[in-house]
Amino acid sequence: MLANDLQSSDNLSTDRGGTKYKSLPRSSFKPIPSVSLFTGAGGMDLGFEVVGFSTRCCVEKDEHSCITLRTNRDFGSKTGLHSFLREATVIEDDIHNVSGQRILTAAGIEKEEVGLVYGGPPCQAFLVFGKRKGLEDERGTLLWEFVRIIQELEPKNFVLENVSGLKTYNEAIVLNKLCQMLSFNGKYLISVHDYEIADFGIPQFRRRIFIIGSSEGRDIPPMTPTHGSMESSSLKGILKSYRTVGEVLEGLGEPGEVDIPNHKGRVHSQEIIERYASLKFGQRDTKTRINKLDPKRPSFTIVVGSDAGGGKGHIHPYTPREVTPRESARLQTFPDFWAFSGTSRHPIRQVGNAVPPLFSALLAAHIRQHLFDEPITLTYQDALRYLGVDYL
Repeated sequence: MLANDLQSSDNLSTDRGGTKYKSLPRSSFKPIPSVSLFTGAGGMDLGFEVVGFSTRCCVEKDEHSCITLRTNRDFGSKTGLHSFLREATVIEDDIHNVSGQRILTAAGIEKEEVGLVYGGPPCQAFLVFGKRKGLEDERGTLLWEFVRIIQELEPKNFVLENVSGLKTYNEAIVLNKLCQMLSFNGKYLISVHDYEIADFGIPQFRRRIFIIGSSEGRDIPPMTPTHGSMESSSLKGILKSYRTVGEVLEGLGEPGEVDIPNHKGRVHSQEIIERYASLKFGQRDTKTRINKLDPKRPSFTIVVGSDAGGGKGHIHPYTPREVTPRESARLQTFPDFWAFSGTSRHPIRQVGNAVPPLFSALLAAHIRQHLFDEPITLTYQDALRYLGVDYL
């Protein structure tokens, strides 16, 4: 275990404010040693561990994200509530400084044992609603660091998550180059999947691509959507209805009414309160450029903000305020016990940058079935149960 993995935090308590949570059921899947890059708050890790991918090492440079990972891991071990990240060592460092051998040493495994490497390099450089600096932005070059780690670790399989804007940026030249490099002259068969995650029962519209590599030449088909809008008569009876903002927020209570991590709201001026109150469901506030959520629809994509700050939730459908980091975390399908380190802007950035754990679990089951040739099934309800998400 690395020395920096033994650090503790004074600003993220493991008692969770006295709130009691039921111990989660443990899945019985055979563990597959895995490595997590650009881990953030652990959204992909939570989902992948549901079906037995055992995260042995996380690489993340953000201090508060690392505190989030370590403290939640230790909270699970201390209380017996969950086993997420139980085997994980957290490397807190810029990935440019991290070698494949350092990862293997931290993970306590040999190269041939690495079954999966997964992660989502920061994607703001390619966001369609951002400035789209692409590879001119330092974050764009992190794609090539993912390639380097794959080259050094030679895992059996890998998954790279990014924004769908990568498909259209510069006429997909970057995406095509990335896939070509990740194939390593035919060593890996590459599949590119493009998903609207709301189509899989996540209460948020969020489009992302997943680049999946198989060293055994296995072509993985895309997942079939399970949810959709019931406004389309052709989908009735075929798909389940989208999960909605109203379902997620129901029963949570206002900030201050319940003792739950990260459920503290911003203090707004009277002018902002009146402006938010005047908005209709789905309408955008022109000054803050966030939207009033519609309780009968999935949320808009969570706004991350810039490196200097600016991350914020959207506007609560019933109360004239921005949603809290906990409410945003629910829209991302994090369990309520998963606490995020830092002041208000740190948790919302961790939440907004994450892959929703529920979607990650469904994707991980699909990957395990097709790339590892295991006849497993994971129902939507089972995924919720294993994650401890009891509000959907």
